Order: sequence, then C-alpha cells, then structure tokens
Amino acid sequence: MGVFIGFTLAIIIPLFFLGIIHAQDFYQTGQFKLILLSLSGGAFAYALSSITNIILEYSGLADRNSIVRFYAPVHEEIFKGLFLLTLVKRRQFSYSVDGALYGFATGVGFAIFENFGYINSNLSEAMTISAQRIFSANLVHASSSAILGIALGIFHLRRTRLRWLVLAAGISFAIGQHMFYNIISHDGNSLVSAFGTGILGGVFIYFVMQLGKKQAQRWIKQKLGMDDRVTRGEVAAVDRLASSGDILMPVYERFGAEKASQVEKLLYLQARLGIKRKALDSFQKDDSLRNAMISEINETRTEMEAVRRTIGVYAMLFVRGLYTEEMVSVWDQMQAKIRERSALNGGQKGGGLWSSLEERVKAQTDAERPE
Repeated sequence: MGVFIGFTLAIIIPLFFLGIIHAQDFYQTGQFKLILLSLSGGAFAYALSSITNIILEYSGLADRNSIVRFYAPVHEEIFKGLFLLTLVKRRQFSYSVDGALYGFATGVGFAIFENFGYINSNLSEAMTISAQRIFSANLVHASSSAILGIALGIFHLRRTRLRWLVLAAGISFAIGQHMFYNIISHDGNSLVSAFGTGILGGVFIYFVMQLGKKQAQRWIKQKLGMDDRVTRGEVAAVDRLASSGDILMPVYERFGAEKASQVEKLLYLQARLGIKRKALDSFQKDDSLRNAMISEINETRTEMEAVRRTIGVYAMLFVRGLYTEEMVSVWDQMQAKIRERSALNGGQKGGGLWSSLEERVKAQTDAERPE
C-alpha cells in the first residue's frame, strides 16, 4: 500500500504545482497540447540524463558524488533547455509567461520520472522518498526549467544584443540553483535547507508569472484599438479580466450563462491579440517570424469576428458600454424607464415603447397629410 501511495503522490503533487502555475497564465496564451508535450519533453530529458550519468560513471570519467553534485545539474538543465529551444524555434512563445509555463511543465515531467527512479531503488521507503522529493527536488527541477523558459522567451522576443546576456544569465542561474540544491542535499545538510531551496524556487516562478500578467496588461492597453474593431469599452473590459473575478456577472444577469461564456471567450481572444501585436514589434527585422505572427494575428481576428456574430449586436452594445461609466448610467436609466412604462401599461413588453413610437409616427403623418 505504501508503494502505491508513494507513486501516486509522486505524480499528483507535481501536477498540482503545475496546475497552480498554469492558473497564472491568465490570458490563456499557453496551449494545452504544448503543456502535455512539455511534460513528455521533460521525461525524455530524464532518459537522456540517466544514460549520460551511466556513461560518465562506468567509463570512469567521474565518480558518483561528482556526477550528482556537479555534472548532473549541468547536463540535465541543458537537455531540458534543448527541448524548450525547439518550442522557440516553432514560434510558440508570445511572451515570457509562455516560457515559464512550458519550462515548469518540462521540469515537472523530468521530476516525475526521476521520482520513479528513486522510489524503485528503495520500495520500502516509497512514501518517505516521495514526500521528501515533492517539496524539494521536484520544485527545483520545475523552477530551474521555468527560469530557462523565461530566458529563452526573452531571447526570442528581444532582437537586441542584450538578449544574449539574458540567455547566459538564465542558463547560469538555472544550473547554479540546481547545483546548490544537489550539494546541500547530498552532503548531509539540513533537509529544511533542501525544502527551502525548492519552495523558494516555486514561489519565485509564481511571482514572475504575476509580473508577466501585469506586463501583458500594459501591452493590451497599448495595442488593442479600432484597427481590430475593439472599442475603448471592450479594452476596459479586457483590462478588468485581470483584476476582477465577476466582471461578466452583469452580462450573465441580463443575457444568461451561454452569452456570458461567449463574451468571456471574446475578451480572452482580444487579450491574446494585444499580446501578439506587441510580439510582432519584435520581429520587424525577421521576415519569417513576422509573417508567422501576422498569420496568427489574422487567425485570431477571424475567430473574434465569428464570436462577435454569435454574441449579437444587442449584447455587444452592452459589453462595449459596460465599463464606461457614462454608458452604464445611460443604460441603467433606459432600463429603469422601460420598467416604469411597463408598470404603467399593465406589464406590456418593452414598456409600450414600440406602441408609443407607432402612435407618434402616425400622429406626425396625419399632421403632414394635406386636408
């Protein structure tokens, strides 16, 4: 039973941590299929690392202690980084949060399979091994890979010489953190220090994701506009996605759950469009990347138009005025007037406004008709 629980914890808890980080991808730029691919990439990196460790040890190039402390942190981070580099080459990064998310997923994939290796080596201590690794080594693997992902994301988006410095710093920091953890955990130092290293790494990535969200908010405000048929009211609604959990409640109350879901989809598409337009600024000197991003932007715009048509004119007018105080005031006054007229006209639908309009048109026509 203990072995089963140990293996279960070794899978579920790292995936739970990944879920927390995934939730910080607030504008949903990360693709679920690429998160799954990143998990697989981490598993593949673990297999390569295991083979490398075996070659180093049995060839006599390094002893076991040297491999664990110094060699493993280097080649493990390199293998994980090479996988993340393939995602960059496929143009899958829109901004740094994508790099953090895919990097964290790669580290989690690596950590889960490494957990299996440690548990298999001592099945009688399966639960203890799993519990110790979950909050230390697993978070170190995930956070170091996320750091690599962030560095690669910046390298991808910044077309200046400074990006090489950022990349070098990211690789050095990831390897350094991993090496520090391996040294303190394998030299008999305090388990608390090992836990602290892992937890601090996870917390660091969480706050980096928060900073990425604020950066994306600024980009969205800068880049969304009438060129994409996005009004100021819609931009305000997109901006409030990141600061309020119930911004769609007025839409839900007036139009129902289905329409509110459609509006939510539109707002997230608009947010991603703003981020992509900012990314496009980085690719002005790279025809291949620029054309690929323009294609993605056009696809997003096409999808937005389809969602707008599904939402309908009436609901879109409401959404566009939802976060403009003057428009909200006018809308509320109109709704109050309709309810008032409805009560006076015995509950007639629309408060009898259409009947009143018909009567006025008729009266005007009668007045203009020659006697």
